Amino acid sequence: MSQPFSTLPATARIPPKPFTVAIPKEKLADMETLIRLSKLAPDTYENSQSDMRYGVTTSWLVSMRDQWLKSYNWKTTEDRINSFPQWTAEVERLNIHFVGLFSEKPDAIPILLIHGWPGSFLEFLPILDMFRQEYTPSTLPYHLIVPSLPGYTFSSGPPLDRNFTTSDIARVLDQLMKDLGFESGYVAQGGDIGSRVARSLAVDHESCKAVHLNVCFMGRPEGILDDSLEASERDGIKRMEEFRMMGSGYAIEHGTRPSTIGHVLASNPVALLAW
Repeated sequence: MSQPFSTLPATARIPPKPFTVAIPKEKLADMETLIRLSKLAPDTYENSQSDMRYGVTTSWLVSMRDQWLKSYNWKTTEDRINSFPQWTAEVERLNIHFVGLFSEKPDAIPILLIHGWPGSFLEFLPILDMFRQEYTPSTLPYHLIVPSLPGYTFSSGPPLDRNFTTSDIARVLDQLMKDLGFESGYVAQGGDIGSRVARSLAVDHESCKAVHLNVCFMGRPEGILDDSLEASERDGIKRMEEFRMMGSGYAIEHGTRPSTIGHVLASNPVALLAW
């Protein structure tokens, strides 16, 4: 028996493959072993500052590691994920995972919800739950599609023979939406890296008719002086400058040495937790 909200529109070009999360017990046991065996850094001045101005503290990391080992239950998370309809679809030889709530209303508006880093499709499950609690498939005013970006969670990784940019991701997601039957138009919502993808969709892809962004990465417009700004705008600029100075180290590392940090994070779950 199919789940509620799992009937695709008649305009869909493809039959996506239903997907269920089922992590083998052996992999979960391997993960637990890696967490237990992971060494922590020696105490330093920097990792003992409670305001975390130099990054996460040892006490925080120990607390989270212990919670991971002693009280976190993956099966509960897995069951929650599987309570939502999920599929995979092949686009440009990539296997793209997505969660969806499909409406039976002929005038339902398709909305593509795009996560960022270090997010995933999981961050949209609470709002999907609100919609499925408030509406039925026959009354839901939207089609809600939440993909996992290439390389995230259950989507396959990007190609190995070339660089893969947010414009490439936008092209893949646009094709996914058209394959699901929304070539005539859809709305995109994006946050963090997802906002860059959404902007590319708006500019380069005709089927994307509107976007909503959580964040807009941009520099200061030319000719704008501080004395012409309101107090709230000056506060925003101050926060931006503080972030550039003390909060953007991760972005510099990702942007200049993604291979190096990738090896570190893929080999040690506690290092990933800290990052």
